[in-house]
This record gives sequence, C-alpha cells and structure tokens, in this order.
Amino acid sequence: MSSRNYLGSSKCCNIRDQGPTGPTGPTGPGAIGPIGFTGYTGLTGPTGRNCIGPTGPSKSFIIDHPIDQNKYLVHVCLEGPEAGVYYRGVGEIVNGECTVIQLPDYVANLARDFTVQLTGVYDGKVKAYNFSEVENNMFTVYGENGKFHWLVIGKRHDIVVEPLKTDVELKGDGPYLWI
Repeated sequence: MSSRNYLGSSKCCNIRDQGPTGPTGPTGPGAIGPIGFTGYTGLTGPTGRNCIGPTGPSKSFIIDHPIDQNKYLVHVCLEGPEAGVYYRGVGEIVNGECTVIQLPDYVANLARDFTVQLTGVYDGKVKAYNFSEVENNMFTVYGENGKFHWLVIGKRHDIVVEPLKTDVELKGDGPYLWI
C-alpha cells in the first residue's frame, strides 16, 4: 500500500481515511506506549497522519482527548539530528547552599553529553542557580533557598544524519521509513 492511500488529503491530520494497524510497540510508564513505532493505528486511535506545515510533513499521532470525548488531540514527534533522551523534575534548595538531584541509576550507561537546564519558581525574589556537570547519575544545584524545575537532555548514541542514498536500504512502507 502506498502512503498516498492512507494519508488522506493534504489537510493536516484528516482522520477520514484510517491507515493499517501497525505492530504494537514497547509499553511502559514512559513516552513510548502501545501505539508502536510505525505511526499507523494504535490502541488510542488513528495515528500516522502526515500533517503538512510551513516546512513540510511531520510525524503526527492522534490520541483521545482527555476531557472531551468528542475531540481528538493531535501531537507531533519532536525531531532532531541525534538520538536523545530527557529526564525532568522539580527540586528545592532548603539549606541555603545546594541540593543533589539523583537521576535513574541506568542513565550513565544509556546516555552521555548531558545538558542541564534549570528554571526557578518565583517566590517574590529573583534567584540565580548554578549546577555541576552530570556525573555518576547525579548533579548538584547551588543557590539560595527556593524551588526550581530541572531538565536534563543527553545523547543516547550518534547517528548518520545525511547518509548517501546509495549506502543505505530503506525499510517500511508509508510516511515513516527507517534504515
């Protein structure tokens, strides 16, 4: 089946023409769930539409609206030239000096080249926070007492971003091909 047969019109996420059911992907508490990796139809509704935006198509998926049963939510996948992972949470300094943020124990074996971002929660005073590098699955945040949100992004592995067409074999059928 060509991608044209189940993408519908060029109108973003036209769910009139539902595509074939793709294989069930890995499940778990994280972002990858029962929809699967193909972007076709998962357990939560039609997926894999080719939303057309100002810069071309995006990998989209559709889920049931959490509070309005008459609506869907259309989301698209984050894209980038790396296989990245992220972890996020909320922290607080209570001793006027620092606090240690512990990441899951497997992080150092899964990713590298970490970037840490902090966003302070305003409590009547503007505060500056600094942090250490991520080492041994943890990092330390320094500053005045206060709450903050943290985001850690790491590179899982390198990918060839611009392979020559003659060097690779495409797999799959539809809008989402892989090597």
